[in-house]
Amino acid sequence: MAKRELLMLAHPYNNKKHGIGGWFLSEKLDGQRCFWDGGISRGMKKSEVYWANCAKDGRYVDTQYATGLWSRYGNVIHAPDSWLEHLPNCPLDGELYVTQDRQKLRTIIARLEPDEDEWDGVEYKVFDSPCLHVVLKEGQIKTTNFKKVLVPDIEIPYVKVRVFRDVYEWLQTRIVHNNPIVSVLEQVPLPMQTDKAEEMIRTQLDKVTDEGGEGVMLRNPDSYWSPNRSHDLVKVKKLSDMEGTVTGYTTGRRTDLGSKLLGKMGALILELDGGIRMELSGFTDLERELQENIPTATSAQIWATDHPEAVCPDWIEARAFPRGSKVTFRYRGKSNDSIPQEARYFRKWEVE
Repeated sequence: MAKRELLMLAHPYNNKKHGIGGWFLSEKLDGQRCFWDGGISRGMKKSEVYWANCAKDGRYVDTQYATGLWSRYGNVIHAPDSWLEHLPNCPLDGELYVTQDRQKLRTIIARLEPDEDEWDGVEYKVFDSPCLHVVLKEGQIKTTNFKKVLVPDIEIPYVKVRVFRDVYEWLQTRIVHNNPIVSVLEQVPLPMQTDKAEEMIRTQLDKVTDEGGEGVMLRNPDSYWSPNRSHDLVKVKKLSDMEGTVTGYTTGRRTDLGSKLLGKMGALILELDGGIRMELSGFTDLERELQENIPTATSAQIWATDHPEAVCPDWIEARAFPRGSKVTFRYRGKSNDSIPQEARYFRKWEVE
């Protein structure tokens, strides 16, 4: 069975691999990736939706119901009915967005019982309309955060697959301009000459980041949407970022300049896609606090002080970063064995 992702993902831009003359450029929004299935799953029990990620649903007391909105990891995004009513009956791929306030967005979408007033400030910036039979086709998803074998159990009508250029033109006629929720993300054509295209990218990247944005996306206008990481979709940022899952911690160490981190967390131990493991630092003193997650005669701080530069046992946990939580970090390039270099903590992801 072929490997796949739930949604189409981007590669970092590499001028030796990607000929981007004539491609489309758009802003890379710092929001929440979101797929709207056209409403076909709305009202169904999440456990009955074959592409849903139910691996951790045992922690919930109440049954979850699908809204038709899905994260890239196959989890329900719980939007209120009043917000959902503005969405068209066609599949959409885009980004949920609250202007210049990523943390506020994360708080809003983390609620299992959505707040209508909060959702009034959430926009859906659409950049594609993939065909359902392509999005939901069979395959195996096998990443750190989402493992699933997709076997379709509903009949999905086949429709003609269109290149991105045609989809973008169609979206502008399909999404009404006075829709208070949904808008089509602007796509700007790049010059055909690579050097002029790269000059335009640098200009737009400076403009976006100066205004607090994350970067820009480039898309081959003659490409097709596909559920994998595609070289027809690339991202350009001044720093690269990546997600990792917390699997453990190391303790702080003694140094010639003092022992500020002694008795605290020295670094997170992360697992990345592909099984790569790495240590990550760049935290505040408060974020480095350790605690016991079971009754024990020894405090976490005492153990950490007595065992500098050691891997913490399972009964010790970082208060701010429980095992299994996800964090985003930024880095510059990778080593020959694919380890991110100059990595520093950026933010914690509460929900996916």
